[in-house]
Amino acid sequence: EHLLLGLGATLGTAAGDCLAQLGAHPAALRHAIVDVVGRCVDRPDADALRELGIDFDEVRRRAEEAFGPGALERTRAGRRAFGARTGAIPFTPRAKEALELALKASVARHDGEIGSAHVLLGILDQKANAGLEVLERLDLSAETVRQTLLERLAQEAA
Repeated sequence: EHLLLGLGATLGTAAGDCLAQLGAHPAALRHAIVDVVGRCVDRPDADALRELGIDFDEVRRRAEEAFGPGALERTRAGRRAFGARTGAIPFTPRAKEALELALKASVARHDGEIGSAHVLLGILDQKANAGLEVLERLDLSAETVRQTLLERLAQEAA
């Protein structure tokens, strides 16, 4: 689902323009991802903390009251928890599979590179993943997206 969100945010690319043409704009994708995954993809999992009896918003409020705005983000642990990364970012098994399928799509089409269209084709070629569920949430079948994308690629090549 994160690959799909990234592709949707890259207007001016084959995949981004295809998704936008079909109404899968970044905001729509984000909302559909929340529906499918069950939580916001841009926020720490406050629900899990709440189950342990920890109110994350209250912890943040108290830390900022004591140490100033952004206190949790300034610590090394806070930077890791709130989006700043160190080192390589690992791919999930589903993302790795989508990228492998993207390579296969590029080779099959004799394109000589892996672009956004190939990554989208890789997502569409997976048997089951959250990205396909997100598209279904937006009333888009994998076949509709594939056909629109392939038509776009044919137009670009002509």
